[in-house]
Amino acid sequence: MPKVSNIIRIRFILGIFFILAVLYGLSSSVQAGLLYRYTSEHGTQMLSDNLPPEAVQGGYEVINNQTMVVVKRVPPAKTQKQLVEEARLAQIEAEKQRRLKEQANYDRTLLATFGSETDLLRIRNSQIEAIEGLIELIQAKIRTLQEALIAHQNQAAHLERNGQLLPQQLLTNIQTVKDRLMNNRRYIVKKRQEQETIGQKFIKDLERFRELTQPRINTIGSSARAGLRDR
Repeated sequence: MPKVSNIIRIRFILGIFFILAVLYGLSSSVQAGLLYRYTSEHGTQMLSDNLPPEAVQGGYEVINNQTMVVVKRVPPAKTQKQLVEEARLAQIEAEKQRRLKEQANYDRTLLATFGSETDLLRIRNSQIEAIEGLIELIQAKIRTLQEALIAHQNQAAHLERNGQLLPQQLLTNIQTVKDRLMNNRRYIVKKRQEQETIGQKFIKDLERFRELTQPRINTIGSSARAGLRDR
């Protein structure tokens, strides 16, 4: 059976080892800490175990104080001018992407609608001719209204020559015919503008259709010529 003095001695030695282990762990923890490297407001480079709030705006580096290796770099905070510029560039990029998407949709619709240039021109002509038919109908109405206006005006002139007062109904009829003539002429101007718009649109459609289909035609032609040479 061991003596009491030996047991006390063993416990004392174990206690010392425990305390040393704790102290070593604390020392290792401190040694494995972090340092902050930043530039002070006076332009001096500083190295510290704490980071002042004012240093965050200018950017800083986080360093392992044991290996002195930079483990993280935090860039300076962006200025208001930089933020505004980033927003402007983002808006430009968003507009660019919107236009690309719009162009892609336009191209898909164009190829799905028309099988050839002949189809495109046929549809353009049919739309313009349909409007032309409406214009001819309005022109016929205008001629009828002009005849009615001349008749009313002749009647008014006859009454005035005889010194008679013009009836209110006659005056109303003359004004009504004039208004209808003006509205019909405006309608024709509007329809002519529609024809012009259709013509311009189909010019654009035709140019784009050729851009989209010409490479295919060239590819087909090259393949055909290659096939003839192989024969």
